[in-house]
Amino acid sequence: MTSTITSSITRIVGESTAKSEAPVTRAYRTKRSFAAVQFEPAGKGRIVFLPQGAELLVIGSSRLCECFEVLFENQLYNIFKEDLLGPCSTPIKSNSIKPIPALVAIGACA
Repeated sequence: MTSTITSSITRIVGESTAKSEAPVTRAYRTKRSFAAVQFEPAGKGRIVFLPQGAELLVIGSSRLCECFEVLFENQLYNIFKEDLLGPCSTPIKSNSIKPIPALVAIGACA
C-alpha cells in the first residue's frame, strides 16, 4: 500500500535562511569625469558629463545595454557598468548616503 505525503514549505526567493541584514545601498564617488546619458521625459537621450567627485546612487539596471541607472543631484542618468565599477570610482559606505524620500516611497531604494 502506498500513501501520499505532502509538505507545506514556503520559501521566499531572495531571502537567506540566516539572519538577513538591511539592503545595502550601492553608491560610488567618481575619481574623474564620466560620460552618461540622460533621458528627457519625451524619451530623447543626451550625453552629459558627470563631474569628478560626484556621488552616484545606483538605482538599478538601465534600459541601455551594460549600463546602470544612477541618481546624481536628483536627476537620473545612465552610466556604463565598466566605468562605475572600474578603478576610477570608489564605493561609498551605505550609512554615509541618505536615501531620497521620494525614491523610498516608490520603492526604488528598497
